[in-house]
Amino acid sequence: MKTERLLAIVIKLLNRKKMTAKELADYFEVSVRTIQRDMESIELAGIPIVSEKGLNGGYSILESFKIHNSYFNNVEHQLLMTALDGVYKAYDDKNLKNIIEKLATIKMSQPTLDYPSLILDFSNWGPEFKRQDKMNAIQNAIDNKQVIHFQYIDINGNFTSREAEPISLILKINKWYVYAFCNLRKDYRLFKIGRMHDVQITDRRIDPNRKVPPFDFTHDECERIMLRLKFQKQALNQLEDYFDLDRLEFHEDGFIYVTEYYPEDEWVYGMILHFGDQVEVLKPEHIRSIIKERAEKIFKKYT
Repeated sequence: MKTERLLAIVIKLLNRKKMTAKELADYFEVSVRTIQRDMESIELAGIPIVSEKGLNGGYSILESFKIHNSYFNNVEHQLLMTALDGVYKAYDDKNLKNIIEKLATIKMSQPTLDYPSLILDFSNWGPEFKRQDKMNAIQNAIDNKQVIHFQYIDINGNFTSREAEPISLILKINKWYVYAFCNLRKDYRLFKIGRMHDVQITDRRIDPNRKVPPFDFTHDECERIMLRLKFQKQALNQLEDYFDLDRLEFHEDGFIYVTEYYPEDEWVYGMILHFGDQVEVLKPEHIRSIIKERAEKIFKKYT
């Protein structure tokens, strides 16, 4: 009960310039002495309480500690809360939750819409308990500067045992990654969370003298190839999962053409095969041959 009252007092002081001990005591139905002790507890928690005596005195929170309504208009506040809530659904982090709770205390001058005009949700479909456990373990390792050990599955399905010094969790589109120094490769790598298994925090510490290079998603050591694809119109509803629709070419022959540049790897082959008979590789010729060979192997399995 005391913890709930302390939180309620802080919220009240965030939304009002000043309140007397008696006003707070009357509101919470406790004694003035109890309110005074509560203020001491709040200060010990790190929230700067200002106490003024006299006729116009009372308790308040230091102005520089507050976020005022004037910082955001109603649309900005609602958009910020929507974005944070969308990320929180995918990343259950206590610090993110604290930010949301603090911003929720700001009272807007106008009422919000009955139904939001924008909804963001970066979480996957279905339960995510296992992935969240991995992310919590990695975040703890980052906070405590500890090395992690895990089994990693590469794009070809091969397992390798890895130890890495995690630096950052990264959310790109709807995929989570961890940027870390890989002790096996002796270099910084980007690991997909979904391919990491049996993540464990070790007792070893991250090298404090290691210089961390900034990560850039546009940087890629793999050579890119020009991929020219021809799609049937029935594939349109799936194309947006892989390509920017503005880059699609709608020709008079009724087909959709796409030209993209990708690093050649198993992801590219899998993406093409995903479309089945609704796609044809026009260029390059060697990928056309690879897809043909894999399609023939699939056909043989069912004959």
